[in-house]
Amino acid sequence: MKRRAHQSGYVLLMVLGVLAVMAFVVQRFAQRNDDLRRNALDFQQYADGQAAVSGALAATLYWNATRPLQPTGRGDAALQLREDGRPYKVDNGAWVQLQDVRGLLSANGAPRAVLQALLVQDGVTVTRAQAMIDVLDDYIDTDNLKRLNGAERGEYQALGLPGPRNDWLLSLRELQVMPLWRDDPARLARWSSWLSSDPGHLFNPATAPPATLRATFPTAPAAQIDQILQLRAQDQLRDLRVASAVLGLPMAEEDYILSVGNDARITLWSPGLPMALEYNARLTPAGELGPWVITEQHSTKRLNPLDEAPRALAFPLATNAQRAASSVAP
Repeated sequence: MKRRAHQSGYVLLMVLGVLAVMAFVVQRFAQRNDDLRRNALDFQQYADGQAAVSGALAATLYWNATRPLQPTGRGDAALQLREDGRPYKVDNGAWVQLQDVRGLLSANGAPRAVLQALLVQDGVTVTRAQAMIDVLDDYIDTDNLKRLNGAERGEYQALGLPGPRNDWLLSLRELQVMPLWRDDPARLARWSSWLSSDPGHLFNPATAPPATLRATFPTAPAAQIDQILQLRAQDQLRDLRVASAVLGLPMAEEDYILSVGNDARITLWSPGLPMALEYNARLTPAGELGPWVITEQHSTKRLNPLDEAPRALAFPLATNAQRAASSVAP
């Protein structure tokens, strides 16, 4: 009897062990199914976000290629897509921001004093700002002569960096491999939203971010800069003479223009995407490959609908097929 009871105890332990293993396997199987279901949902949201962004980009390019020019964007007096960085909400859930490149400062050609003003007003000391511009000038000039605080090949090699390329910047990403410029990534990201690599020199006050306006006109009082911003918000900044009178500064037509250009920076984001997508687009109406070309694209910090929603406008072109059809129905 004792032996039989002893054997029964072993059987009970084995049964309990098997049940424990089965419970663990079932739990792991259920957890894995939950993970697969969650990953499938995340992937679907990502795919939906990508589709929304693609549709919004196509709609933006189509609008810009088919609508008349305005000082602050493209369209007509009643319906306009402004290129001053304001957010738009597209009917497919995507968010769009456009920035006319003429409202930015060219890292390849802006006057040294203007670039210095841009850096200093963002908290950089005058001495450091001058050194940073020396580094930039050494990077884009065609010689190997080092400026006082600049950097040529020896300085780059000592830091293990490529460059300088001794030519114009093709992308603002090149600033990330320049001494001094690369030391503060957060500030560099902010400056990149105010700069461009476009070699053009025409500046459009009607689409310029406040930071580039203040840097371009550093002697203008804040009240005058605010007045320019108010005039263009009311679509009343259409004459260089008016802008010149408000700022109290001459605006020569060879340096300033109240019309958007063919180059724009387009930032798009949709729920489901971890990052926003930024495109540099150039309209090429007579181009062999089509009416526009994407010259650069990369990921950037995503938009925050909670911050953008109060000032967002409805995108002027329907991207939803059903809505588009109903909008033209008799």
